[in-house]
Amino acid sequence: MIDQLTFSSFDKALKENFSNLPFEQCLFFGTWNAEYLYKKYSSHLLELEDEEGYEIVTEALAYLWDVVDQTVNIEEEEVDSHILRLHDIDIDQLDLDEAKGTGVMKLMECLESALVYIEEKNFEFIAACAYFPLDVADVIMTNELGLDTNDPNKHIQHPLMQAEFEAEFKMMEYLQTGATVSSKDKSLFR
Repeated sequence: MIDQLTFSSFDKALKENFSNLPFEQCLFFGTWNAEYLYKKYSSHLLELEDEEGYEIVTEALAYLWDVVDQTVNIEEEEVDSHILRLHDIDIDQLDLDEAKGTGVMKLMECLESALVYIEEKNFEFIAACAYFPLDVADVIMTNELGLDTNDPNKHIQHPLMQAEFEAEFKMMEYLQTGATVSSKDKSLFR
């Protein structure tokens, strides 16, 4: 991991890592982050009695893993359909001051970023996926732990943030080795 980590140095590391990785590995990283958020927060949609929303995120994630595993042909219409369905989830029901609500919102954003990456092939969409779990950690630190997080680089050393950075850096290093990744690796480093 980077000594004296800042968000600027993290941005630089993301650019260095993802600008030269193949499509499949970049998509894997985005989907891997979505998987993590899904495991932690998707059930909140069921708590809100939004079975359709839960089905939408479940199907979008399954589709992304199918693309990672190369078990489906990529068709723009299908990608667009998943993106449009994500927009059907009622976000007004989510309390963004709580980790669960923010977690669902960031899951949706992560899924959409990964889906857009399939069409655009722009690594910036995958770099964005690295931030979504960190955004949830920020809500936990600010609203649940009551920490002053006005200076983002001040709280970057908090164990909650450090654990997420550590997992992401390990995955970036692993992907740089050229390892072949698939859905069987969805829980690697987390």
